[in-house]
Formats: sequence, structure tokens, C-alpha cells
Amino acid sequence: MQIIQSIREKTDTAVLYYSAGGKDSIALLDMLAGMFNKVICYYMYLIPNLDHVQPYIKWAETKYNNVEIRQIKHFQRDYYDACGFFREPNISIKPRKIGEIEQAVREETGISYAFSGMKGVDGYMKRMRLKKFAKSSYITDKGMVYPLALWTNKEVLQYIRLRGLIQPFVYDPGAISQGFTIDLKTMLMMRNKYPHDFKRILEEFPYSEKLIFDYEYKHRK
Repeated sequence: MQIIQSIREKTDTAVLYYSAGGKDSIALLDMLAGMFNKVICYYMYLIPNLDHVQPYIKWAETKYNNVEIRQIKHFQRDYYDACGFFREPNISIKPRKIGEIEQAVREETGISYAFSGMKGVDGYMKRMRLKKFAKSSYITDKGMVYPLALWTNKEVLQYIRLRGLIQPFVYDPGAISQGFTIDLKTMLMMRNKYPHDFKRILEEFPYSEKLIFDYEYKHRK
């Protein structure tokens, strides 16, 4: 909260990279909404308008009257399209880097700082990245802010429970870090519980159906 307060002293508007369903985004949005006059959430999608994501977008806009959701294509989608990830490659696409997206958001909002729920416990690479910013209170020289850097997953979930917030979406109970991606477990879940989303995945990534085919063939065999 001291990290968040230090940014609040510089601006009355917060920018948050919001995962729409992730526990870290849910907790951090609650913290920001109570301190800033306005919170602009940027939801970066691999596939737009998925059914299972919509409740988290509507929840954020309904629960907090000072929250605005904006949606932009995830930079990872550029790489998927260009390189042919479960689809035909499109070599005409020049993938954007995360820094380019952050700069575009700064220019669009006029806000120099942006929050992320990234934590050190989410993986080795994230832990090493955050370690570099420990001396600057987890605020980078380009204005990225990581207030939850030292939190554990248990602490985040406890905050959500104590505050009575919406429960996070769980793609894989055994995974350290959650998030929508194109893998077997996600495909099976979407087919069983969100058939419209499963259809959208096949439309956008038609070769991903081979994950299902291989899985079912192995079990039949």
C-alpha cells in the first residue's frame, strides 16, 4: 500500500494491466479502486470476447464506479500469428514487444505509471526480473509498478476472501501461475464447460484441435 500511495501522490488516475480472472489482478484492482479517482484497466486478449472472461470484466465495471475497461490485443498473439502457432503463419505481421505496448498505453492515457500484479513466486524469470527493482520499491525507470512483488499466492487469495471479491478463474489447479493459453487442459475445459469459447479457439487456432485428437487417441489406445 505504501508503493501504491507513492504513485497516488503523483497522479489521481491509475493504469492497471488487468488479466480478467487472475487472482493478482482482482486483488490489485480492489486496492487501486479504493485509492485513485479513476482506474483504467487494460485487458490484453489472445482471443476477444470469450464467454468465460466476460463476468470478470462486468464485475470490475459494476463493483467499482471509477473503473474503465479497455481491451487490446496481447503482444503474444502477434508472435502466434506471425510464427504459425496452431495456425498458418503470417510473415507480414511484425510482432510488437511488451515495451511498445506499454509506451502506446502511456501515450493514450497520458499517465506515466502503470500497475501490474506480477509476483516473484510466479516463476524464476519473474523473480529475477523483480529482484532488479527491489531498491526502487518495485517501480521501474519506465514507470511499471509491482506492488505485489513479495506477496505469496496464499496471501493474495486470503485478501480476496477477506474482501469478499469475485473468485479467480482457475484454468489448471496444479499450475503456479494461471492465465488463458492454448494447451490441452484449457482446451478440454473449454470444450466441456464453455463450448462457444472452444469453437472460437478452433476458429482462431484451427490446428489446436490436434491436442484433443492426440489426447483421445492415446486414451482409446
